[in-house]
Amino acid sequence: MFMSRVRILAALIAAASVAAPVHAQETEPAETTEGARIDAAIEFAKALTADATTALTDETATEDQRLENFRVVLSDGLALTTIGKFMLGDTRNAMSEEQTARYEAIFPKYITKLYAEQFDEIVGKPLEVIDAKEFGARDVIVRTQFERKDQAPIMVDWRVRQLRSGEHKAIDIIVSGVSIMLVKREEFSSFIAMNGVDALLERLEQDGTA
Repeated sequence: MFMSRVRILAALIAAASVAAPVHAQETEPAETTEGARIDAAIEFAKALTADATTALTDETATEDQRLENFRVVLSDGLALTTIGKFMLGDTRNAMSEEQTARYEAIFPKYITKLYAEQFDEIVGKPLEVIDAKEFGARDVIVRTQFERKDQAPIMVDWRVRQLRSGEHKAIDIIVSGVSIMLVKREEFSSFIAMNGVDALLERLEQDGTA
């Protein structure tokens, strides 16, 4: 059964999310100084949070409109192609063109719905950047926390990649030590092994449009 909330293996995932490589098709980034890369990644994380908050708290929009606006924000801010391929792993190499097209059509809706649940915890709360460091040749890990009254802060790590075009994209957002990307990669693999690719696609289509 698919989880509505990913709150398992927090310690394991937190460690793995930093160590696990993500293979992407993007071109190499243009050369920038370390300080400039880190500053740009921090600003990207702040802007993405602000845009997501605006989308999810728009009182003039219906709930469906808010979710759709949020999906637009994440579609612009996330490297969805990279994330989608990573979650499938080697399975994508054996998929037919029809299966691939179905997956690419539903995946953005499915993944942004999951992230909407995660962002629900941090929307409207003040963000504080507590650390940022380069990770590999292309990525920056931005560690943030969101303060909550009378509760422990919510910790959010952003893995931000700069493309040659100069654009920044998030390839992972780790909320409270849990990476949706890593959890779902394992979940997809287990589900496909038991039920097959078509069954996974049907489940994603159901969950992504529910």
